[in-house]
Amino acid sequence: MEPPSASSGERSLDPLTSFTSIPLARHNLASLRSLVINPSTPISLVTSIFEALSRHLEHGPDSLLLLPALILLSELASRRPGLSHVVFDRVRSRLLSSESARVAAESLDAIALVAERDETLSSSLDGQFDSFFVSLCFDRSVSVRRWLLRNAERFGVRPHVLVTVFLGFTKDPYPCVREAALDGLVNLSKSSAFEDRGLVEGCYYRALELLGDVEDCVRCAAIRTVCDWGHILVAFMQGTEKKEQSDAIFIQLCSMVRDMSMEVRVEAFDALGKTQTVSLKNLLQSLSKKVLGSMKENRSVGQSTGPVELSASSVAGALVHGFEDEYYEVRRSVCHSMRRLCMISSEFSIGAISLLMDMLNDDSVIVRLEALETMHHMATCDHLNLEVMHMHMFLGALVDKNELVRAAIRKILKFVKLRDRELLKLSVNGLIKNLETYPQDEVDIFSVLFHVGQRHGNFVACFINEVFHEIEPSPNGKLSFDCARVAALLVLSISAPTFAEKNVGEIPQRVFSYAVTLLGRISHAVGDITSQNALFAYLTQGSSCMEDNISEFGQQILANMGKDGAASLASNQNDLDQFPLGEASSEHKKMYARKFWQPNEEPELTAKQLQIHDDITESLNGIFTKVKAVWPLVKAGFTNEVLKILRIYEEELKTLETKCTDSPALAFTLQYMRTLKFLASVWSYFHSTIGQCCRVVSQLDILLVKLERTLRDMKGRFTGLSKEDELYLLELTSVSLTLNLSKLMTGRGYIVNLKRLAAVLLQVECLQQEHGVEPSSFVCELKKSMPDIHSAAGGMFSLPHFLRKMLDAFSLKQFELLRTLRSLSAEITVPDNDSENPIHFIHGLPVGIQLEITLCNISRENRLWLEMTMGKELKQFIFLDLKLFGGSNDLKKGTYFATYYKTPKAVSFTLRVCIGVECFPEEIYAGMPSGGPKRELTYLSPEREVYFSAKSQKLT
Repeated sequence: MEPPSASSGERSLDPLTSFTSIPLARHNLASLRSLVINPSTPISLVTSIFEALSRHLEHGPDSLLLLPALILLSELASRRPGLSHVVFDRVRSRLLSSESARVAAESLDAIALVAERDETLSSSLDGQFDSFFVSLCFDRSVSVRRWLLRNAERFGVRPHVLVTVFLGFTKDPYPCVREAALDGLVNLSKSSAFEDRGLVEGCYYRALELLGDVEDCVRCAAIRTVCDWGHILVAFMQGTEKKEQSDAIFIQLCSMVRDMSMEVRVEAFDALGKTQTVSLKNLLQSLSKKVLGSMKENRSVGQSTGPVELSASSVAGALVHGFEDEYYEVRRSVCHSMRRLCMISSEFSIGAISLLMDMLNDDSVIVRLEALETMHHMATCDHLNLEVMHMHMFLGALVDKNELVRAAIRKILKFVKLRDRELLKLSVNGLIKNLETYPQDEVDIFSVLFHVGQRHGNFVACFINEVFHEIEPSPNGKLSFDCARVAALLVLSISAPTFAEKNVGEIPQRVFSYAVTLLGRISHAVGDITSQNALFAYLTQGSSCMEDNISEFGQQILANMGKDGAASLASNQNDLDQFPLGEASSEHKKMYARKFWQPNEEPELTAKQLQIHDDITESLNGIFTKVKAVWPLVKAGFTNEVLKILRIYEEELKTLETKCTDSPALAFTLQYMRTLKFLASVWSYFHSTIGQCCRVVSQLDILLVKLERTLRDMKGRFTGLSKEDELYLLELTSVSLTLNLSKLMTGRGYIVNLKRLAAVLLQVECLQQEHGVEPSSFVCELKKSMPDIHSAAGGMFSLPHFLRKMLDAFSLKQFELLRTLRSLSAEITVPDNDSENPIHFIHGLPVGIQLEITLCNISRENRLWLEMTMGKELKQFIFLDLKLFGGSNDLKKGTYFATYYKTPKAVSFTLRVCIGVECFPEEIYAGMPSGGPKRELTYLSPEREVYFSAKSQKLT
């Protein structure tokens, strides 16, 4: 066989060919990388590659290829651990002989990457490059100095050297360098222990000076430094001196909450949230804009270097200003900082509760959730003292349009201690209103009512006696247990005696027999407290106590259960006797669930549907597992192979689709496959460190747009996902936005995408706090890197380094699709309209269109818009009021008459109509003009063409 020609690209590198005579060029480096990442490449060929790269480092004429060569060497060390020490020594020799500071910095970066993957090398770094690092920091290149300061801890420089360097560069003329130096001090305070009080004071007071810097980024970094080093300084002190220093730090931070920069104000409140100790008078003063008497008497704070005059006005109303700030980021920050401050003093908590209540009416969902999370912390610490004047605003959030807000309110009610019966009555009525407005919240509402009854048994007994007439059947024997209010009262009634047995005689015992009719619904809600078997035994025992004096209506209820029902009760009781209370087997739990929880209508059909769902879910879980296993191939650069595998899985899913049509789980998985195909294709542009500039940027733009659109469709078109799955979708969105940022690097698009990424991260944080879910490695790495990403526009070092770390941290997860998964869809038909039967119009005048609309799985929380498009860009939006459509949430139908106003001066035209739903709040803002949607739309229906023809006009 003839050897391949030199023009055959990657295949020209024959394993037997020596690299001695091959000059390194960009296409050669790309070919070399494919050999480096291939585990089957012979060791002799790998050695030749290493020698070729090493020679290029020493004598390479093209300086532009030095960085790719260094990256290839570091990747070679990671793929071939046996070469780590050789690569380390070779790059170190290049580093020490380098004349260019930029090349030296790149070499230092490569050395750090190699050492990070080899423990023996990382330990040998300690102090090895101290003098070289210091000399390199004094290079006149600003980008080099800034990058070195930000990455100083990666190079094993000793702490005392770092402190000296960082302190010196806080006086650099360039603000980005001063910021990097201050951030270096912050990181050093967390990773090293200092015993020299004078050194700590020097760092603290230098940061105090920079609180007045003219640059916003420097003041933000100075606030972080004052906070961290101030707390270290306080740890050296005792008694009165310690108290005064703590107050001084608190006052200094309060003085920054009125800064003109929004970012500085956010940092100030974040720092206040880390306060460890502070006097009560300062805390109370921060809640009042009027200077209190105790503060007027003492306006100076003593410090070790002498008294520093600090005006009481610095503290006066500091937190109030945060709550009134125009930016939601500041309001969110002050709500978060209140958690720590409320733990310091219960008296402060009493004053803060009114301010937090005002935040429940905030326009931002994130601020409302943060305020509620703070209240939850106060409730768990028994510092949440609710008054009647607070309840209207507090309970009003139970009918908030956002599901997370309603859930957060209910979470607080589980823990809060209500001091009187009036508060209990208001709370119960608020929960019942929540149930009537949002029936889908029933499970959580019943659980909250059960917890409330356990904690307030005496109040519940009195309240139930007052409203028991609402539970009793009507005089004609009609039962009203399907009523939301009656069902809620029954749950509350049976909950109180479980922990307050003295109330058993006070609550009418007929409620126990009434509650049996809701056994399935109640047991599902209180599954975290007791099993269904134990609950049934409890209800049976409670109802048996009233056999001798049962009322006429109660007799009628028991009679309605019939002989089969009585036999079922006896059978259940016999089964229960075989198990200890609350320890029934899983098989018995399933049996009781089928008897009391599953609907009676069409039981065979329901069982069939459940069986089909279980079979499909089992198949989909197998596919999810396979997809998760192929992701390492994407990281290794085998994109084409992965795309072929994903197409095979897609064909597998389409085969399943023939067995079960209209399956939401199947549709969701198909959409997920499309997302992964786009993600794998985009990943190849960023994973390859060689030849990246040679890619066609327009193709990458198209792929990123498609990736974002498919992710938006997954979030907008499907409901009923578990919270873990929702977090995973948000993580995928974060990956998409991060890759988009890496492509943009500079300009207005960079800032817009950075804001969108910050908004998605806030959503992730809220969900994690709400449900106690641990963040993934990628999310943790992304949060740590956000300050660097924010300032990395146009940088040459920071973003690639942090991008590599974030991409390495990301991995696929497995969806756990629930039976509650639903797919939102819509369908539009236009009666008697086609190209042969157009709608007549007069140009310049509005024209009406009759539309038959069908909506599936649409709830009142969804905001639907009818989009009418003529041509490519001329659009008109109409908001669809769901009250106009009859039916249930599962299926709504109706006739809608839409008006199109922009009729053209034409003989005929075609209009495309479709229905879209707005994306989730606080996510992606489209900024539509002229009364359209404020956020991007996810389209639920295919476009339908409507035909128009101009009506002839004759003069009379």
